[in-house]
Amino acid sequence: MARHLKISSIIVLSLMLYSFGTNSSTTKIPVSTNSEEAEDLYHQAFHLNSIFKADEAKKKLIKAVEIDKDFGAAYIFLSQFGSNSGSETDDYYEKALSLKEQLNDVEKCILEIRTSYRDNDTEKRLEYSKKLLELIPNNAIAHQRMAYTHWDMGNIEESRKSLLLSIEKDKNYSSAYDDLASNYMFADPKNYEKAEKYAAKALSLNKKESYYHVLLGDVYRAQNKLQKAAEKYDDAYEAGTNNFYSAAKAGHAYTFIDPTEARKRFDQAINDSKNSNQKIGPEYAKVYTYLHENDFNKGHAQLLKLKNNIDSYEFTDEKKQEEISQILWHEYFIMSHNGQFDAAKTALEEKKGIDMEMAKRSKNERAVKNTESSYLWMESHLEIMKGNYDDAKRKLAELKEIVTGESNPKKFDGYHNLMGMTSLMSGNAEKGVEHFEKVVDQSNIYFQYHKGLAYRVTGDLDKAKEIFQSVATYNFNNLNYTTVRNKALKELEKD
Repeated sequence: MARHLKISSIIVLSLMLYSFGTNSSTTKIPVSTNSEEAEDLYHQAFHLNSIFKADEAKKKLIKAVEIDKDFGAAYIFLSQFGSNSGSETDDYYEKALSLKEQLNDVEKCILEIRTSYRDNDTEKRLEYSKKLLELIPNNAIAHQRMAYTHWDMGNIEESRKSLLLSIEKDKNYSSAYDDLASNYMFADPKNYEKAEKYAAKALSLNKKESYYHVLLGDVYRAQNKLQKAAEKYDDAYEAGTNNFYSAAKAGHAYTFIDPTEARKRFDQAINDSKNSNQKIGPEYAKVYTYLHENDFNKGHAQLLKLKNNIDSYEFTDEKKQEEISQILWHEYFIMSHNGQFDAAKTALEEKKGIDMEMAKRSKNERAVKNTESSYLWMESHLEIMKGNYDDAKRKLAELKEIVTGESNPKKFDGYHNLMGMTSLMSGNAEKGVEHFEKVVDQSNIYFQYHKGLAYRVTGDLDKAKEIFQSVATYNFNNLNYTTVRNKALKELEKD
């Protein structure tokens, strides 16, 4: 599901069991605990997580299980912070499994849904999302849960219907308005007018929370109203409930207005950060500002500063490994797009070593398989960048074989995206279009740009222009986007 940070965390943290902003019983799900204090901490945690305060949420949950050591629902929630392969998250998950017989029927559904994310099993997710809804049909959260599942599966209209049903059950359920705004903002067919409407409604219910000011700013940003977005992020900063996040968002908007000002805002976010987990994000974002200026050397230099200073971050050994892996991915991407293929390959190989070590340590066969397939995908991408299209196709055939047995409808997306890119660059744009059109999740802006190129080569200039316009005005920053935004703008200048 394509969404901003909250959605990504909700996908992983899939079960919003309580929402502040309403006192209705339709937005509470029964949890099994012998302590009212532990239950209250649990509900507070869900609220905090919904407004981008994950670290505070985790602290609440840890306190909850200290009070009630058999609080199964809290362990399920704790297992969802961090990567699926992390030892800490595995420990919490195993603890939740050990308490399965003590869980109520609703909590058992929640545990099964959590398992479906670990196993990448969308069919199981759908099955237990339906069961949850059968158990509590008048619950706004259950309908929201179903919306997430539909969204995961690419059933966008169904996800919107489920979110509207969630609001029908509780008209003051701000989280559902938030999700509707994000759905219309990110999922096709997009509707920014509706996104703005629902974001404004969510804000009206939570005027003192920075997150909801940010949400409306995101809607403006999605429409390329960058100055208006920056002003809304400033409003969020003035609200004062999450200055770090607001400053970081302003930095992202200014990336496309004034990169120098953007770097100042990211420095502000770093200064306002409460921990190393918050601090590192703006450091990556500063790298992006240089890449958007087409200065790959300065971008790489900024990345190396982060790499060399990683020991100064207060990370666990496991978290440190994860971040080094991310830095190496960034290094690979920068080097491969700067024509430094030997350096790119070195970064890739180092990354594989770290990722495989983490996957094997988890004793999770799925994690090992996912790592192997991810590396194969990256190797294929490198061959494409080098112009070795036959080698890329051979590796992609291996990738296709590996993912064939998976139930996720998006299982071939990585294969088709790279085959589309390979076909395009090797002179068969028509075949490239065929592959790009087979992709279920069309949210990857990097491949959308290449899809636009394929349409241009085949002579469908209207379709190409539509895609380039979408890419040029996307404005939600990530590493992939740094290499295609300016190119999309140049393609639009040709018309």
